[in-house]
Amino acid sequence: MLGSNDPVIGKVMSICLLSGMRAGEAAGLLREDLVPKGNLGQFFQLQPNQLRLLKTDAAERLVPVHSELEQMLSTLPSVGPLFPGLKVNDITKRFAKIREALSIERQGLVFHSTRKWFITQCERTGVPEHFTASLVGHKSARSENGITYSIYSAGISDEQKRGIIDQIRLPS
Repeated sequence: MLGSNDPVIGKVMSICLLSGMRAGEAAGLLREDLVPKGNLGQFFQLQPNQLRLLKTDAAERLVPVHSELEQMLSTLPSVGPLFPGLKVNDITKRFAKIREALSIERQGLVFHSTRKWFITQCERTGVPEHFTASLVGHKSARSENGITYSIYSAGISDEQKRGIIDQIRLPS
């Protein structure tokens, strides 16, 4: 599906596969959500904005921009929404149409599968679950009661996040 380079959702699909973002998070990206972090490169700053709300408080986060996305991002608008007018409903319907056009008959394959794929790649490369949770905007699964880490931990560093993102590779 990624190889179809769909003009409507191809770029959003790449972002979601390489960042673990939800469709609505990617569709609501603004140019201003790309923030430089020195030698660590650019990060997506996910926070509520005029185009999107976030699902939970944990969904507010910084996610490194994968190096494979840099060139593509430079082709998008230089100010405001990166995907003007694109809504989650457009993404999910277009995904279903592409799947149908390619005769892909896999049970449960939906656009949200890009997020599942990202999380699986993190798991397969040995990323601790609480690190993955931090990247995808889930409440940390690290401790049963959540007290110790939620009170005392500063979370994973930007360097650790960069290392995780850099090891993810798109399916061939």
